[in-house]
Amino acid sequence: MRSFWRFFLKGVAILLGCWVLLELLCFLIITLSIYFIYGQIREGEPVRYDPYAIYINLHGERPTANNASPESGKKVTTIWMFGGSTTRGISLDDQENLPSFVSQQLNQVPPVMPAKVDNFGVDGFNALMEVKYLQKMLIESPQPPQIITFYDGDNDCAYFAQYRTPYAHQGYRQMRGLVESYHGSFFGIFKSLNAAWYTSSVRELIDKMREGVFAVSPDDPALHEYLDQCVQRYDYVDMVARGFGAHFQLFWQPCWWVETAKVAPAVKEQEDKTIILNKHWAMEKNYILIYNALVDRLRDKPYFVDLRNILCSRQVPVYESDGMHLNPTGDKMVAAYLSEFLKKKYGVATLTGP
Repeated sequence: MRSFWRFFLKGVAILLGCWVLLELLCFLIITLSIYFIYGQIREGEPVRYDPYAIYINLHGERPTANNASPESGKKVTTIWMFGGSTTRGISLDDQENLPSFVSQQLNQVPPVMPAKVDNFGVDGFNALMEVKYLQKMLIESPQPPQIITFYDGDNDCAYFAQYRTPYAHQGYRQMRGLVESYHGSFFGIFKSLNAAWYTSSVRELIDKMREGVFAVSPDDPALHEYLDQCVQRYDYVDMVARGFGAHFQLFWQPCWWVETAKVAPAVKEQEDKTIILNKHWAMEKNYILIYNALVDRLRDKPYFVDLRNILCSRQVPVYESDGMHLNPTGDKMVAAYLSEFLKKKYGVATLTGP
């Protein structure tokens, strides 16, 4: 009997040792890949719990440079810009992000449209999370804006590819595990062990492999449900905005993988060497499939603007190594388009105050 228990305990020890080594290996793969792509060992910025939006940036709204002063005596248009890290900005300089460049264009480039632009971008946010954040701000802010913009596409494609569910967002696996796991299975009763499994590097790596290695099927029922959900979310935002006397615009952001117009060959060749995972993984195919499917569903909506090819006139590289984030030159190009669009569609005479 003693030999049996010795054998059993030895087997358990070996299994635990193998699990620890596997967990460590997955942790190293994830951490090193994040560092390789983003130059840091953690994804995004520090966040804090928020009862409305699940989480928001630890430091809250990022300051926007170049805003018009309410004391100027001119009618100032308030614009709320929602999005992920491409909206919040990856530069440490508050003057070098998309909302700050939009504000500069609106307030300084004739014809001037005096505006106060609020940057509500949060790393990792997609449409689902932005809707929740918008609800929070409409409830808590003393005055609604005149214009609400969502700058989307990247995270919306990435998180469906990763989790294959219409309700995916950053932290989806951990949050679902926290809420559902206790009653979800027999092992859920072991709360700490179960929580460890849901937050393990092994499961995280499996999710990331689903995004970048395993192809999404265009016939997947979850994909079609996801497309329906996205349209419903944006229709809801449009309805809510109009209820507050505001205007809603959805800008579908550019991405290196989905461009269809011609780019200067020298620029494209240089980018082809620096964009990571550009031709060798399912991530590109998954992104293009989901991106195009969403555009097809949204193209006839009055609030939708497709920015897919607005950067194709570039004479220098504008994409960071992930093919999604832009350097300041790229953000300035996008900002120039957004500001001209807003000026033409929502000139001062068009807008009504709250």
